Amino acid sequence: MSSSFPLSTATYISGAFKITGERVVGKDVTVTLAITNLTCNSKAINVNITAFSILYTNKEMHQLLNETRRLCLKGKEEKEVPLTIKYAQYEDLLTADNMIEVHAVCSSEETNEKLVVQTNIVLENPKFDIKLVDKAILNKPVTIQIIFTNPLNQDLTDIVVVAEGSGLIKDPITKQGGSVKAKGTITIPVTFTPYKEGERYVLADFTCNKFKNIKGHLQINVQAE
Repeated sequence: MSSSFPLSTATYISGAFKITGERVVGKDVTVTLAITNLTCNSKAINVNITAFSILYTNKEMHQLLNETRRLCLKGKEEKEVPLTIKYAQYEDLLTADNMIEVHAVCSSEETNEKLVVQTNIVLENPKFDIKLVDKAILNKPVTIQIIFTNPLNQDLTDIVVVAEGSGLIKDPITKQGGSVKAKGTITIPVTFTPYKEGERYVLADFTCNKFKNIKGHLQINVQAE
């Protein structure tokens, strides 16, 4: 969601951010700033755009971007300013909350107008699949497969999977997955013995050097012996 607020008494420019690309960790983040001159007179607008990785509390952690643009707007004209934050700019600076704050200070030296436009972007982690290899029978070992496809153009290392689930796994199971090549797929088997019948859920957590705590789950029907 985009918001704006004036920093001058009389402000006759408006602005808003539009998210134009995918909001997924590993992809470039693309946004567009739309600025409108609300008067009938032409004016020059200076735009300073910054982006930070932030915590869920909105505390700024790392600066990702700092750019300045200059626009000339005719009366009642709107112009769009495209902006790209490349994955390489944020890959090692993103917090566990996957949040980026972008804000623009739009000002006119001629009229002393100043406007701040701001938006917060939450990036999604890539997903993984969980597949049940065979039927789940009470007190019989059963195996699930955790299948993850690396979306990045670089290898992933230090892969760790943790699985748990009431009625399925008494103590959390941790599996080391090693590494997976760029754009490659890794399958990690996890075997456990269900100890309660009925509909149960296995919960899995996937972590590696570039992605932290990706969550997934699978409903499993445990049948009687």
